[in-house]
Amino acid sequence: MNRFSITLLLHKCIMKKFVVLMIVTFGLIVSIFAVFALNRWYPTHGHADWDEVQQFTADKIPVNPKDFRSDFEEIFEQVKKKYPYITKKHINLDSIHTTCLQRIDTMQSKVAYSLLIMEFFANLKCTHANNESILYPWFIQGDNITVIGNRVFINYPSVFAIKAGLQDKDEIVTVDGVPTNKWVMHNSKYVSASTDATRYLLSALTILCSYTSPIKTLGIIRHGKPITITIQLQSKSVPTKAEEQNVTWRKVSSRIGYINVKSMQDNADTEFTKALKHLSKLPYLIVDVRQNGGGNSWIGDNIAQNLIKGKRRIWNGSTISPSTNSYKGKVIILMGHYSCSSAETFLITMKESGDAVLVGTSSAGDTGGIICLFKTSHGIFYRLPVGHSSGTSPKGFPLEGKGISPNYLVSMKVNDFLSGKDTQLSYALQLLQK
Repeated sequence: MNRFSITLLLHKCIMKKFVVLMIVTFGLIVSIFAVFALNRWYPTHGHADWDEVQQFTADKIPVNPKDFRSDFEEIFEQVKKKYPYITKKHINLDSIHTTCLQRIDTMQSKVAYSLLIMEFFANLKCTHANNESILYPWFIQGDNITVIGNRVFINYPSVFAIKAGLQDKDEIVTVDGVPTNKWVMHNSKYVSASTDATRYLLSALTILCSYTSPIKTLGIIRHGKPITITIQLQSKSVPTKAEEQNVTWRKVSSRIGYINVKSMQDNADTEFTKALKHLSKLPYLIVDVRQNGGGNSWIGDNIAQNLIKGKRRIWNGSTISPSTNSYKGKVIILMGHYSCSSAETFLITMKESGDAVLVGTSSAGDTGGIICLFKTSHGIFYRLPVGHSSGTSPKGFPLEGKGISPNYLVSMKVNDFLSGKDTQLSYALQLLQK
């Protein structure tokens, strides 16, 4: 075979491969375009884009009473098709469906329908299965609640809470005449959570919110004396002067640093790296994720790279290596029932790596997985987890349904709280001193 024949043969082979590649590429483009079109132009049939989300107070949702039933049926059908934990969580979905329809048939109030949607998602027993559209009409702005055991306290009240009449360390013993524990348990039927402990906590955090009335009557123990106060709730959110930082840090002592990571969103990993630079020479570091409700898992992975001591398999089975300026000292992580989603993937990585000691109470029990956003044809947005690439961590820990256990189980103590002492932080400091 001469050189010309060889060249011609190669040219034909290349052209054939090129044509095949173009066909495959064109097919992929068509598929991607079709998926995009379905999501963008036909959101009423299911999937929606996160930047489309609209939120409404419970009394102003865009669903009229005549459409309650059809709106709910759309939600139910998506849950039935897409929600992966129905069997695992022993959910009798058909029974829930029947009960909801019976209630809807006599329902005329938008607030009542909003509460039914909240209750339906709560029955799915998963923190990430929730509505995205429905807001409280009335509330006190700012985080003010601390739960210790089954007791509820005001802690560092916001300006709005103080103006409403609350004081730091008030214990709330009744809500609208109902004992607080009983009120929290009843209200928990509207709360999406994967574990009972987190459900109780999230329910208690809504004591200063209401779907039905701008007035709350609270029985308070203040400085050991019982009083009753009437709280006027707000009807809208008011911008504050300064936004709360995702990451804060300080030196606890000449040998111990402390970094509080309140979120795995925005640039929390960059903020963490900056904070660590100020503390990198200290032999001990405490990282606090007790107030961290999650965000993006890759941000948690990036933070973990600052703390691990070698190449490690992380929560999803992939591997990461220490960052260039990773911390070389000993690490304790504070955790609790509020630690959720990407905060939990971070905790799994750190616990299974053996590069940190975990102190506190169990986490929320839901790492998130693949979350999809949906929209009904009437305008209600909601989200569902549709599963994980794998159901367990590299060492077999379930990624949904069970809270991560700390190495040292340490609960907050009421007497410590009332005296201004952080039980869990104090325990961590004692461990380091030993």
